[in-house]
Amino acid sequence: MIDQLRAMAIFQAVAEAGSFRKAATSLGLSPSVVSHHITQFETHLGTPLLYRSTRRMSLTDAGAELLRASQKMSKAAQEGLAAVNRRVSQPQGKLSITLNTSASRPPVCDIYTGFARTYPEIQLSLHISDRYVNLEGSPYDLAIRGTTRGLDDSTYKATRLGAVYFCIFAAPDYVASRPPVQSFEDLANWDWVQTPQINWAGFARMCGMPPPNAEPRIAVSCDNFQMGLQFVRAGMGFCAEFKLLLVEDLKAGRLVEVLPGLMTKPLDIFAIYPANAPSDSPARLFVEYMTSQDWLLDGGHFTRD
Repeated sequence: MIDQLRAMAIFQAVAEAGSFRKAATSLGLSPSVVSHHITQFETHLGTPLLYRSTRRMSLTDAGAELLRASQKMSKAAQEGLAAVNRRVSQPQGKLSITLNTSASRPPVCDIYTGFARTYPEIQLSLHISDRYVNLEGSPYDLAIRGTTRGLDDSTYKATRLGAVYFCIFAAPDYVASRPPVQSFEDLANWDWVQTPQINWAGFARMCGMPPPNAEPRIAVSCDNFQMGLQFVRAGMGFCAEFKLLLVEDLKAGRLVEVLPGLMTKPLDIFAIYPANAPSDSPARLFVEYMTSQDWLLDGGHFTRD
């Protein structure tokens, strides 16, 4: 197998260079040695890979197919070696990330601190806001979002990190003081802590439900979930957030899940960054680190597939 991989690498060099002599120079071998490897390889495969003449060289159909496979193999090997080198060396640079307040809470925020410990020479800058930030023309290298909305620029790439599920919740005292809720429509009899600031139909769609006929009273509206959570804790109404972020509060009884049997719509989470970012850039290093982490928290309904 090792001999065949070596022969594939030599064949790829010849095919890309367009001549045995140029390939030999790039490989540090003599043209006769390169020619010998190709001949032996063709004999082993039982089919010609190259058409040779005194004036030009071209690929056979089998050679063209093998070249494509060899180039994929080379790229994978280069990326693997680069990954190992990054672990051995200490990458440097700056990485500016924009994310919303949900993505800044435990256990997700542990990923950022873990990345900072792993790559201490990378200066990490985090912009935390629940307002949408357009990456184009911004000072940010990467965004963590629950949607690919606005990615109309082909220079950006979206890497899916997984999916999270919403949980409708309220404070125990508030739940005890309100009429029982048997369905999503019954929430119209409760008070709504509106965060994010979307209309009731949009909230229903966010939770994977059709728009109800009646709407609840808006107790308070804010564009920051952390602030909204304080109103929920104070017994002002119900709200919705990723269950992944509420597991500890729910287990401790500080919050109560409303309609626990409700299967809400999953929201895909993406890391968004320039498609032409080098493989060893801080942005690509962060995405690689993030996809290697186990986000699964018992009861949090997070999926990677």
